[in-house]
Amino acid sequence: MKRVHSYAAAAALVFAGITKMVLQASAQSTLLLPTCLGKSVTIPIESAGTSLMHCWGCYALLLGLLVIGALLLNDLRHSRLRTRSVLS
Repeated sequence: MKRVHSYAAAAALVFAGITKMVLQASAQSTLLLPTCLGKSVTIPIESAGTSLMHCWGCYALLLGLLVIGALLLNDLRHSRLRTRSVLS
């Protein structure tokens, strides 16, 4: 897989993750949490906070950022090796 394709795939993951997180946060006005006794508790979003609005978008964003970071580190290592070999 070419580097450009890897960067594009990582950018797509970041974009999809951010999009999903925005849609998740804007679509819900309340959270419905099931309890152990078969009932449920309704929590308004204002009091829920962002930690309870967790979705797969967070993981996609994190994975995309990690892949971009790994690619940048790999490119930096290769550019240093090229510089070292030219100076030798």
